[in-house]
Amino acid sequence: MNPRKMIYHPSNLWKNKNILVGVCGSIAVFKIAHLVSYLVKSGANVQVVMTDNAQHFVGKSTFEALTGRKVYDGLFNFQGEIPHIELARKNDLILVAPATANIIGKIACGIGDDLLSTLCMVEPQKLFIIPAMNHKMWRNPAVQENLDKLRTRNIKVLSPERGKLACGEEGEGRLPEVENIIEEMFYFVYGDKFLSGKRVLVTAGATREWLDPVRYISNPSSGIMGYSLAAQAKALGAEVILISGKTHLRVPSGVESEEIDTALQLAEKTEELFPNCDILFMSAAVSDFRPEVQKSSKIKKHQQKLLGLRLVPTTDILSAISKIKKPEQIVVGFCAETENPLEEGRRKLKTKNLDLIIANLIEKDKSGFEVLTNKAWIIDYKGKEIEFPLLDKRDLAEKIFWHLKGVFQQ
Repeated sequence: MNPRKMIYHPSNLWKNKNILVGVCGSIAVFKIAHLVSYLVKSGANVQVVMTDNAQHFVGKSTFEALTGRKVYDGLFNFQGEIPHIELARKNDLILVAPATANIIGKIACGIGDDLLSTLCMVEPQKLFIIPAMNHKMWRNPAVQENLDKLRTRNIKVLSPERGKLACGEEGEGRLPEVENIIEEMFYFVYGDKFLSGKRVLVTAGATREWLDPVRYISNPSSGIMGYSLAAQAKALGAEVILISGKTHLRVPSGVESEEIDTALQLAEKTEELFPNCDILFMSAAVSDFRPEVQKSSKIKKHQQKLLGLRLVPTTDILSAISKIKKPEQIVVGFCAETENPLEEGRRKLKTKNLDLIIANLIEKDKSGFEVLTNKAWIIDYKGKEIEFPLLDKRDLAEKIFWHLKGVFQQ
């Protein structure tokens, strides 16, 4: 697992989903080949439609090999079919990427002069447009006016990223990375939006408590659980802020992030942001202790005999939060234990005034730190307890939110 390529969505999200990918003429088409490959491997049924110009960059055989299906590229060369109607109707999502200024203009103005532009007019509510072009073309007023037309029709448009472009220039116009595209697709297709209008605060990763400028006390938390919660909250319609210790993970697409280092920094940032949030997920692995004294210079080997490491407790963040928590706010805690996680979860639920707690079993190479899976229990303030089998943390994040949904419906 490459943490910088981590994609946060439930493991079965794309299984049996029907996705049409409309490919236009852009050098960024190579990223779409990677995207199609990922979707197929994830269980999706992917149908590719290519414009004539797209085939100057990559041949049909590439996408036919990836999908196991013929590529459509014309309105009239398929006997017994009406492709622009059938393709639009039978697919759950119509992704146009890379979307050129040309195809954007056609869709905005209702022009259908090839297969892709024509099928985009059949069921526009399924459209997901991902532009890619030179930064000067992107800023062209005509292009921006066309994009505004699409947005006013509630057509999803994912703006390009800033970076080095194929022409060698720097600027906005670069097709987003595949990981970001897939997460944005996740947010788009996920049906339930019960967190719409809510602000969700998530803490994730490990804190570090410094002994000297080069050594610290910490734990092996990967941050995957918290990052998965942040992405799931975004898919459910929330505005999401992620406070994270240092990790190797990429931040989920569309999620605002704040980086911290020590438990004190985490406490200060959480207390600053929590009053304006509806839900807090305290999933960070916070160090319970810190050195009483932090040396200002590196401790040398010859000083070892003089080294006495005295530890003092760090700030109890959840106890502090409980003092400023409003009745309508929801606080979800986490505990990670090598023994008796359920009992410790029950205790912390009461002593820290939590609405919900997720108790996790730490089991080397199976559950908890530095692995993709968790063995967990949910305990809520009403005394309801749910035990889960060993789950992918991204699947566990989804299940936590389904349980939380019941809190909103009370």
